[in-house]
Amino acid sequence: MNPAPMDPLSLLAGPFLTGPWIAQSGFGSSDVNPFANAAVSGEFLQHSQPVQELTLERTIYRGDCPGERVTPIRGMSFLAPIPPAGNQRIVIRNRRTGGYTNREYGSGRRRSESFEISLGNRHHGSFLSVRPGENQFRWKVTRTKTSDESTQGHAVLMVNTRDRERYRDFRSINEDAFCPGEEYSSSRTPLGRCSSGYYKIKREGVCPDGTTIKLGTQTVYRRYRNW
Repeated sequence: MNPAPMDPLSLLAGPFLTGPWIAQSGFGSSDVNPFANAAVSGEFLQHSQPVQELTLERTIYRGDCPGERVTPIRGMSFLAPIPPAGNQRIVIRNRRTGGYTNREYGSGRRRSESFEISLGNRHHGSFLSVRPGENQFRWKVTRTKTSDESTQGHAVLMVNTRDRERYRDFRSINEDAFCPGEEYSSSRTPLGRCSSGYYKIKREGVCPDGTTIKLGTQTVYRRYRNW
């Protein structure tokens, strides 16, 4: 029979780094915990369980519509040595990205209000931005009645990425034909009556996510068409 998982509040009562180090991938394997000398005073939770390492899924698109998309990790929260109480809030700031999240940390909670983690370099409201590798955080509990050192501290989180490639083609191509100088006109001249003897066709590709990519403008002269 597997033992019941320990409550996160109980885990915080003892040293954080006495257990085995779990980081395995991409940053060099070692039996030595590189943070063994760091006084980590708060910890991240994923679905209520403490975590020291996360892996983000990143899709890299090739083809007509290049780009990338990162799937955020949901169900994250944070627990500091000072327990949730009153109308407290907790601000968690990533020292690498400058991004932060400001979450509820008041009465009736066993941990902070939940948030999501994704790659980035700025504030995203309920998102906490990270970068691949070691991320160091500063946290501070606000609206608290105590002013001792337990109201602020730091934490460390290792972030890995697992990449996959996908090809993404246009779902459609839009064409817009007009006489010269009438691209933005509300009353266009029929193409067969363009005074300049030619018209233009502007093309753009539409990607599956709705974004568009300009494909250029073609000039069509009278001698190539039956007017």
